[in-house]
Amino acid sequence: MASDSQPKQKQASGVQLARYVVYVDNQAKSSFDARELADQEAKRISDKFPIVVVRVGDSEKDSVRTLGPTFEKDEEEDA
Repeated sequence: MASDSQPKQKQASGVQLARYVVYVDNQAKSSFDARELADQEAKRISDKFPIVVVRVGDSEKDSVRTLGPTFEKDEEEDA
């Protein structure tokens, strides 16, 4: 069973998982090989839909960055 701290295990059908995955309300929406592209997409979604929770997951570092209407933070797992 996947938890919020392991978003790389969740995926929507049809979403190819690259290193950086953009999640909207805990559902994978798109993935990118470059962090900059994932960040741009996450910011675009967050700006257009400020009520949703947008996260960018990094599967290699096992970390998640959360964007929201009033906050932005890094959450890293201690391995």
